[in-house]
Amino acid sequence: MGTVDDLKHEVANLRKLLDQAQRAGQRKPAASVPAVYQPDLPAVVRYPLAEFAAGRGRNVPLPESVHEIAEVIGRRNAVRLVEGTRATGARKWRRQLYVPGSIPEDHRIASMIGIETALKLSHSHANCILELPSCHGLRKAYMADHALRQWDAGASVAEIGRDMGIEIKTAQGLLDQADYWRRRLEI
Repeated sequence: MGTVDDLKHEVANLRKLLDQAQRAGQRKPAASVPAVYQPDLPAVVRYPLAEFAAGRGRNVPLPESVHEIAEVIGRRNAVRLVEGTRATGARKWRRQLYVPGSIPEDHRIASMIGIETALKLSHSHANCILELPSCHGLRKAYMADHALRQWDAGASVAEIGRDMGIEIKTAQGLLDQADYWRRRLEI
């Protein structure tokens, strides 16, 4: 059986080499690229980080690029864009979003933040590729707030870790920073 598999593998490699030799010197067919490339955005149903950013976490600073967008479309909608945009490339914290010059009503950005707000964004950032950081500080504040609420309700560190899907050590670290976050979160 091993010999037969080896021969099949060798035949497949020879076919690849023959195909490459036949295509040598020929031009590659041009790939058709759409006029405006807009990758599909993830289907986000809930935006808990955006609600937190507009509510209890309104004193937590946003990254500069997100803050600039928030000045145009509001804090909640800017964080909604961050949450609703998938990570690009090998770096999970990097998100890119192309804002077209004119946004139709059925555009994904309009469905996330509303057509009026999307038109404001299009007016201020037309034909731009926005680099949207993952708002690590806001995420940390959100997790700390959730852990603190559970702790105040009487949950143990192990229960908090299990509920949040984090290690006990991480849950303990969030609780250790309780004084820091209590001052920054609006209660």
